Amino acid sequence: MKNRQLEKLTQEGKHLFSTLAKAYQYNGIDLVMTDVAPQRGGILSEAVEEGATAYIAGGKDGQKFFSNIPQYTLPYDTFTTRGEDTVASIVGCLPKGLCKDKVGLFLYAPLGDRLWGKTVESHTGSQIIATNEQNFRSYFEEKTNLSDILKAAGLTSHIIPSKVIRHNKPLSTEQVESLYETYASQEGKIVVQYCGEGCNEKGGGYSTRVVGSLDEFKDVCAEPRDSYIKVAKFISGCNSNLSICAGNLVPAPDMLGAVKNNLTEDESRFSGSTIYSLLHRARQMGINENNLVVSVQPATLKVVGDPQLTSVETNGVGNQLNYNFEQNILDSIYDIGSKLGTLMAMCGKVGLCGADLIITKEGEIFVNEINDRQQGPTESAGLNNEVYGLPALHRTAFLLNFADLKNEQVSNYLSEVGSCSREIYDQALQIPSPFYIKFISKYNGVAKQDLRAGNYALQKDAFGSWSWDLSTPQPTIEDLPMVDLTQNQTTVYINAVSMNKGDFFPKETQLLRINGVSKGSSMPFTVDEKGNSVLSSEWVEPIQALYSTILDRTQQQVATVEESTKPVTETIEPVATPTDATPTEPVEMETEPVAEEREETTLTQEKLDYIEKIASIINRHIESNQPATEVAVEQN
Repeated sequence: MKNRQLEKLTQEGKHLFSTLAKAYQYNGIDLVMTDVAPQRGGILSEAVEEGATAYIAGGKDGQKFFSNIPQYTLPYDTFTTRGEDTVASIVGCLPKGLCKDKVGLFLYAPLGDRLWGKTVESHTGSQIIATNEQNFRSYFEEKTNLSDILKAAGLTSHIIPSKVIRHNKPLSTEQVESLYETYASQEGKIVVQYCGEGCNEKGGGYSTRVVGSLDEFKDVCAEPRDSYIKVAKFISGCNSNLSICAGNLVPAPDMLGAVKNNLTEDESRFSGSTIYSLLHRARQMGINENNLVVSVQPATLKVVGDPQLTSVETNGVGNQLNYNFEQNILDSIYDIGSKLGTLMAMCGKVGLCGADLIITKEGEIFVNEINDRQQGPTESAGLNNEVYGLPALHRTAFLLNFADLKNEQVSNYLSEVGSCSREIYDQALQIPSPFYIKFISKYNGVAKQDLRAGNYALQKDAFGSWSWDLSTPQPTIEDLPMVDLTQNQTTVYINAVSMNKGDFFPKETQLLRINGVSKGSSMPFTVDEKGNSVLSSEWVEPIQALYSTILDRTQQQVATVEESTKPVTETIEPVATPTDATPTEPVEMETEPVAEEREETTLTQEKLDYIEKIASIINRHIESNQPATEVAVEQN
């Protein structure tokens, strides 16, 4: 069953994308991706298929994620590194004279104050005439700001109770006990997140620690640190990943795509007051509730910390897309996505973003964090949408950032996608949907064989034991394979992999992704009796069989790798604890009262009134875009 109106809209979006790719080629504009995660460049590969020229810089020597895009790499895996030096090294891989005078810069992971774009222009001498780069990530993903952002979006009921400690001093016993009494769950768990000034955000859950007792909490609070910490109530429930596309229809004055706002140098990345100045400046740029584009994809069932797939309790290890929660939960998730996306669009955000949600057994939904970037499931969900005649978020975001919004056909298309957001959301819940499993090394290991992306057979013998045939990939087709574990043999797609026999992989390195479409008992993830999302029992043995097939456990220490390729180890280890990183000098607890927390820039009543007004505008905007009647669903 397909909605023919949405199917027609989907085809129009693909046509506009194809036309855009050809126009870039005709006008001598290259598409360039310089990134720590080049495997996220799938839409560039599609653009090349439509006639564009593209280049990728980033990744480890020997990797080539897309057969039709030249990729320039480094001796180490750039995904495990961050910072200005890494940016310069990655961009420096592009040969001089390679790029044309004008380029469109595509990024998955913005870093710093538009650091990628500045470095690309300096190194290549090219002019960036379109980009999805903004410097909002340092604000919207900052954990100290989460409550203020959600309040401004009218999402107060979805805030996790928490307290930000705005200094880097050890806490007194009285402070620790008071915090624990206030925020510990009935099971005695409490969450500690490193954040604010001095925090080196590593991603992948490494800056979040779940503490299980008062004594452990005291130890954590006594550790030396360079940053703030956020102490939050532990919410038990299943995890969910929500993808959003947010933007506006105001053409940028100096390049292609929609007008973009950015943080200024004097705006604090750690203050709730900054949301006011972003909203105010975006208004001055012409952005308002009448020219917004916001589209919401159904949320996933996300699995975090499953011991079958990772040794780190806070690591995300997979997603089942378009998960059918109960209807009241589905409605609440859409409301969260619409309000958050609208707020970010009104701040001047253009492109993909989202949020990580926690859904309790009782049906309460809490926003755990905001992600100002393309998320892992976004592109897979978009491609799956298009198979069933629904617009894709990642293609909408690409047009918002790289097309000419002065073109009436483009702007009308984008406007219609935004107005059909709820219809697209509801329809996406009715289609077969893909999953992915992050396959992570739970120990230091050495690859037992070469492995490349492709479809592979998963088979069950006469005794019911599973094994993998990874000798030769099967011919691939455009769609993901339907995985059926009730059969003796099924096909699974493996991607995001570049493995050579003998390669050393430190503990917690992502080795590959397992992809497919499934239903019923073959779905890889489920919600257990406690309301937590976990790997299903049917998938435990196939996962164990894959570990034994591709990876040998080794005693080799990560320090050995440090000596030869230091950047590899900069972000692979969790935040150090007293047992694995002892200071050279003993740490002395303060005998005098702990310094007062650093004062935060407070919101004046005028600013609070302004934000309240914005929240009411968001509500009116969302209500006015709700479908008046149920959209007719016709037989294809």
